[in-house]
Amino acid sequence: MAKSLVLSVSIGTGCYRHIQIGEGATLSSLSSVILSAFGFYDDHLHSFFMNNRAWDSDAEFVCPGGDLDGALGFTDKVKLTKFRLMKGDKFLYIFDYGDDWRFQIKVLRVIDEPTERYAILKSVGNVSQYSAWSDDDDDEEDEDF
Repeated sequence: MAKSLVLSVSIGTGCYRHIQIGEGATLSSLSSVILSAFGFYDDHLHSFFMNNRAWDSDAEFVCPGGDLDGALGFTDKVKLTKFRLMKGDKFLYIFDYGDDWRFQIKVLRVIDEPTERYAILKSVGNVSQYSAWSDDDDDEEDEDF
């Protein structure tokens, strides 16, 4: 029977989203959902660490285009069902290796019904992917050349 997961995805303190997604979704799809939920642009590489330990290649799944050396697979080929996630399980999502955005993910519930599309059930706090950038900064940079 197809199931759904309710995940708490947090970044920092006081900023999180509760997301419902079908367990048949790929890690790549989950990445897109997370980025959309936080208002991020999907313009960098990402990895999931299913043992909740950053940069541990023994439990790493990388995005297509990322370095598979040592990792277990690509995120567009692996579905959430593979992990048999249960309430309380935790794993880590890292987006943009340079800025090292770390999203902590915890399974809140497993529901015995399918979810065709994801849903944002709760949204608390805000974070800005490019908060330090502005149009003025770009203009000043150009003047130096």
